[in-house]
Amino acid sequence: MMPEEMAGDAKQQCIFCHIAAGRVASRKVYEDDKVVAVLDINPGNPGHVLLVPKEHFVIMPQIPEDILQHMGMVAKGISHAQLRALKAQGTNIFVANGVVAGQRAQHFMMHVIPRMDKDDVGLVLPARAMRPEDEQQAHKLLKKALSKALGLKVPDEQESHKDEQVPHEQKNEKAVKEAAKERKTAEKEPLEEQEPAKKEIGTKAPSKKAGANLDDIAKLLTGGR
Repeated sequence: MMPEEMAGDAKQQCIFCHIAAGRVASRKVYEDDKVVAVLDINPGNPGHVLLVPKEHFVIMPQIPEDILQHMGMVAKGISHAQLRALKAQGTNIFVANGVVAGQRAQHFMMHVIPRMDKDDVGLVLPARAMRPEDEQQAHKLLKKALSKALGLKVPDEQESHKDEQVPHEQKNEKAVKEAAKERKTAEKEPLEEQEPAKKEIGTKAPSKKAGANLDDIAKLLTGGR
């Protein structure tokens, strides 16, 4: 079976493709030409929304940048709507990208969950101590790979070494001060008024160009199903 035929077969079996096409009943809260947002049938909290692209993609690297950007803008709007309409005290916006990350469906999606104090949703990340050498290695590898992925100048070894020489305690202290400053700024800024739900978000023309040769990666991340 050719890759195109396999992709078509996966789309025919995908429940979220059927939801996006209107062939399966759902509680839609938003829809445009690129995405559809529906209430999760097994929500973490009432108002838990699943935001999915109408085109079939399994993992994030397969999604064209314009669609991913559009999804981020729509997710922001959903979050604002949850804060205002449901009187939520906060929201979680996350992606489970791959089986080990908790992905269950074979269709990429963003979760937007309204949160309340002591709601027992359980999305608390562990705070683990890391050895300095492990932190330095992760920093070096990620910085180089991310620069390549974004088409930026790849940092040389001397620049990376300078970053690694900053004392760990000094970096933590600086990060804490910056976070406190950002919180104070956010508390002073009022929430923007939400636009009507049916209004088209973003005007950038959609791109048909998807990530190349990513089918094998998708299979690997989703257990080959």
